[in-house]
Amino acid sequence: MLRNRTCGELTAKNVGEEVVLAGWVNRVRSLGSLCFVDLRDKYGITQLNVPTSLYEEKHLRPEYVIQAKGKVVKRSEANPHLATGEIEVEVSEITVYSKAETTPFEIKDDTTATEDTRLVYRYLDLRRPIMQKYMQIRSDINRATREWFYAHGFEEVDTPTLIKSTPEGARDYLVPSRMYPGNFYALPQSPQLYKQLLMISGTDRYFQIAHCYRDEDQRADRQPEFEQIDCEMSFVDREDVLGVIESLLKYIFKKVKGVDLPSFARMDYDTAIYSYGTDKPDTRFSMLIQDVTEELQGCGFKAYEGKSIEALVVPGITSTCTRKEQDKDNVLAKKFRVFGVSHLKRENGTFVAPIVKNIKPESLDALAKRLEVKDGDVVILCADAKKENACLALGALRNFYGAQLGYCHKDDYKPLFVINWPLFEKTDDGKYESLSNPFTRPNDEDLPYLDSDPTKIRSTSYDTVLNGVELSSGALRIYDADVQSKVFELLGLTDEDIEKRFGFFVRALKYGVPPEGGFGIGVERLAMELAGTDNVRDVVAFPKNLKAYEPMSECPSRVPSADTDILGIKVVAGDKGE
Repeated sequence: MLRNRTCGELTAKNVGEEVVLAGWVNRVRSLGSLCFVDLRDKYGITQLNVPTSLYEEKHLRPEYVIQAKGKVVKRSEANPHLATGEIEVEVSEITVYSKAETTPFEIKDDTTATEDTRLVYRYLDLRRPIMQKYMQIRSDINRATREWFYAHGFEEVDTPTLIKSTPEGARDYLVPSRMYPGNFYALPQSPQLYKQLLMISGTDRYFQIAHCYRDEDQRADRQPEFEQIDCEMSFVDREDVLGVIESLLKYIFKKVKGVDLPSFARMDYDTAIYSYGTDKPDTRFSMLIQDVTEELQGCGFKAYEGKSIEALVVPGITSTCTRKEQDKDNVLAKKFRVFGVSHLKRENGTFVAPIVKNIKPESLDALAKRLEVKDGDVVILCADAKKENACLALGALRNFYGAQLGYCHKDDYKPLFVINWPLFEKTDDGKYESLSNPFTRPNDEDLPYLDSDPTKIRSTSYDTVLNGVELSSGALRIYDADVQSKVFELLGLTDEDIEKRFGFFVRALKYGVPPEGGFGIGVERLAMELAGTDNVRDVVAFPKNLKAYEPMSECPSRVPSADTDILGIKVVAGDKGE
């Protein structure tokens, strides 16, 4: 037996027991006649009381892998910061399994090492207790997911990871075929078409924890490869699906974190965009965007003429709203294709700002009354010909100030579903573009708009949002062949396009399709929420960096020309993306 206890379980109840522990040397403290070694494994730390002669014989150093045998005794002075702080082990025998060089950074939670360094030595980074916690949360999510689905009669089915390339919004990762030179598989962006085919096959209630891949720019909450809790059901309406999502997430949060999520609210897409300035609203605080176009039309300021004017009231920040801070707000706002924003401070019952001289006093009075502004508040105004742009700009500022003012409490969970998304939008060249995939079903009451004004069609899409984070998306699917043909027509797809992109799937639609719907929950984003981190790389064992590059294994990398020659591929340019 290499061990009979772990380093995180011994307490005063175990005093007197003979134990065998194994793990990594976390720290050594040699005090002359006494030597203490903190032994660490995944489960915690236990202090070893090692005879000086034995310590000198073994030359123990940090990160050595050892086995220690001895008796559990009570400490003379307990350590309240350790779960095992009441005891220590008087060691009688030590076996050194493996020695270690000096590590490039200390194995502790508050490391000063940069993320780049930690990614190069990811196997060492994962030894840190906080990373062990993150990995355990990820595992617990997968276990709870399967428990819930199996208990509710779902069937787990694995779908292929070498598939036909079909348009799904992002670029595909392509895999060349040796057997069919010049042809390529794609790695799935999602199991979308396969799960719909499973419903056509009669599977009825499917799920899997699917591996997905998207070749797109990286950011803090995105990886090129990720996992998705994927689900599809037959003979369901939207509320049936939302009920499954809510029940599943409530179960996961309770099992993994002991949190009872409240009931999930519903919010229309238009409300989310025009009141919160985002399609993933954080409802932990109010501070809503308000339309003040009526109050400021004809106010005398030419820059506002003929535009939608939106306002955000940020309470109590007049003293900190300096010119420098206002400039930062403008930099953020301009990312949303607006000219900028204006700040009006409320002091002694009046507005103070350079812009005030351009606005009629009666318009300012109407603005103050409409917004119910108080002394100390700052009104941020944004005007644009397109209302949505102004709202999105203020939405970003709303989230910024909400966090800055302490409104976004980590343990205050406000889940909701964003529903009634637009199905189409019109591009600058007058064409229609789908805001979802082309198989998303319109709301039944909006079907007449297919022939009159497709931009008025609301879809059966739904996103699950928690505290400003999108956890899942989904929709009901089109099962009527005539509706599907009309959608393809609006998107400008010819019969040849349809056959080339979706031929196998469209053929299946001719053989009886049940009303169906489903969703996909991003495992990494869910793990981030449960772990309380805002960096997706924290909850991925071996992640890629922001350039989609893995520093540890130096991937992607060049391969020998013999390996590309057999595939009929010639590499003409490119460097590794580190």
